[in-house]
Amino acid sequence: ITILPDDILAITVSSISSITAVAGATDPVKIFNDGGTVYSTTASIGASGGGAGANKGYLVDANGFIDYPVLGKVKVSGMTLRQVKDMLAKRLEDFVKEPVVEARILNYRITVLGEVGTPGSIVASNHKLSVVDAIALAGDMPITGRKDNVLIIRETEGRREYARLNLNSRNVFSSPYYYLKQNDIIYVEPARVRRQESNDFLRFYLPTFTSLLSTAIAIYGVSQIVK
Repeated sequence: ITILPDDILAITVSSISSITAVAGATDPVKIFNDGGTVYSTTASIGASGGGAGANKGYLVDANGFIDYPVLGKVKVSGMTLRQVKDMLAKRLEDFVKEPVVEARILNYRITVLGEVGTPGSIVASNHKLSVVDAIALAGDMPITGRKDNVLIIRETEGRREYARLNLNSRNVFSSPYYYLKQNDIIYVEPARVRRQESNDFLRFYLPTFTSLLSTAIAIYGVSQIVK
């Protein structure tokens, strides 16, 4: 997962010195864990994958920086979560003994549109979310949705990419679009069901129509004989 502007990062710091601190002593990592702003990351469709709620985090500004305690402005845009963890741990060594840094994106958001149970945006805490996972969180795909032609829209460095996935194919797992990225859009096309609906209409109502027609012909035949 690559961090982008407008991402909100939850960052926590722990240390061996925190674990072994003497009662009454100041926790050396407290200043770093007390920073950040409380953000609401509730999913708009009510399916969050465990990531909804109010959380404290750091907003990545338009230039790719977060305002981190003691360190000030720290560039994180374009880095992976692992790179951010390692970078912060290294820089915090001057203040904390053997720091351990954890980081995650609070507003990891995917939008699912089209032929699904509940179209809308999903905020997920699981950063390894597949297209199948996202569709399931959006209420799954009804029989009227096309599994063989799911559209993925992704923006990379200001450039929009489009990809089609066939969820019926085993090759889908090797697609670079199978696992989603921040702000991906999934569109599930409706199946072409009009022809099937017409066939269903004929299948259910043609026997009745034929029966009525036969009855009408029989009555007409009898009336002619009577004459």
